[in-house]
Amino acid sequence: MNRTPLLLGALLLAAGCNQTAPVTSAPVAAAPETAAPPAAAARADSATASAAAPPADGVAAPPAAAPKLAEAETMKASFRFKPSPDPDDPAHPRTSAHLVLQGRQSLDIDLGKFVGKPDVVDAAKAKAANFPSGMLLGFRSYSAATGISQDLAVLTVDGHRLRVVQRKVDETAPEPGTFETSREVPLPANTRVVATAQK
Repeated sequence: MNRTPLLLGALLLAAGCNQTAPVTSAPVAAAPETAAPPAAAARADSATASAAAPPADGVAAPPAAAPKLAEAETMKASFRFKPSPDPDDPAHPRTSAHLVLQGRQSLDIDLGKFVGKPDVVDAAKAKAANFPSGMLLGFRSYSAATGISQDLAVLTVDGHRLRVVQRKVDETAPEPGTFETSREVPLPANTRVVATAQK
């Protein structure tokens, strides 16, 4: 039996097992990780836990106090009437009417001139004469020579301004005239207006 082939095969196998790895197959050192240092990570975790944790006594911090609103100022409204000469008819002077508002910032609003002395209407007269509902003040000026009345009413609008409305009423007409806005008066901020008894 020829053992030469078997011997050669064994020698080749032994030679293959004893070979060393080439230089290029040496392991490469791992790159350093970019994670935060342990001390920095511990500080971040501690801050997060403190922000999320409830107060030590279990009671939430009270909300910031809202600013206090200033108390509303009450202004007193009334009419003031003053005779005014009429150059066209000196024997029958007219009346100058003013709306007076008394308060920290008093106002005097000229409403115009009217025939005779205006008659201030109360709630009963205003309802009977179809004055605007909810009006603050009102008056009627009547001319016997023409049979025409001039009606004026003062209304509060949105609490921010006063609206003055006027109409003419002809006693010979089947229907009274319609109230129309003649002016609007802005009010100081945070103001409430009340009517006072006419002197």
